[in-house]
Amino acid sequence: MKYELHSHTAETSQCANITAQELVEKYKELGYSGIVITNHYSDFTFSLKEMFNKKLRSEHYLAGYREAKKYETEDFSVFLGIELRFFLNGNDYLIFGVTEELVEKMPFLLPMYLKRTSKFFKKNGCILIQAHPFRPYIYRANPKYLDGVEIINGKSSKEENKKALKWAEKKSLKIRTAGSDCHRESGAGISGIITNEPIKTNDDLLRILKNGEFEIIEKNYEK
Repeated sequence: MKYELHSHTAETSQCANITAQELVEKYKELGYSGIVITNHYSDFTFSLKEMFNKKLRSEHYLAGYREAKKYETEDFSVFLGIELRFFLNGNDYLIFGVTEELVEKMPFLLPMYLKRTSKFFKKNGCILIQAHPFRPYIYRANPKYLDGVEIINGKSSKEENKKALKWAEKKSLKIRTAGSDCHRESGAGISGIITNEPIKTNDDLLRILKNGEFEIIEKNYEK
């Protein structure tokens, strides 16, 4: 079974031009069994009013996921994730194991920093991964605050992904994920993971990622 771990919807991420319904239907067409909606959580995501109002902020952030969830079926699962970027710099972090309740109660993350945020998400049972760590203007985070690294990103070059794998090996980061980083239809199905069992819950997803019970879908760099 194939699963997408890195995707965006137009309802929440300003840089995406594919709706939640279109995204889910496209991945069903491509033969995937599920998808994690990792919309951006950054200063580009929220209006000024939303930034300082927890209810408005969470409602806007959850809009894309909630819409995608409407199209979940017995054979296709939809999960909630986060792609977080602090005010501080251009680094992005993927967070898995997220629930609606967690989004609704969590503090405003953008002014925070990695050490504190990592502690918060680990306390709440989530996994924190540095996304595409070798893109320009990104620096490698302190591995002690990470659970893993994205070694295949659909929007990154072959060299950038290769460096990500080497860095993961050097720093002994055992959780190594892959995702298409889909923002539009043409970016769907570039990567992801393959599992021998269905992922039906967040507990399934976290266990499979932690135990390495998956294979990477390699990116075709000729496309």
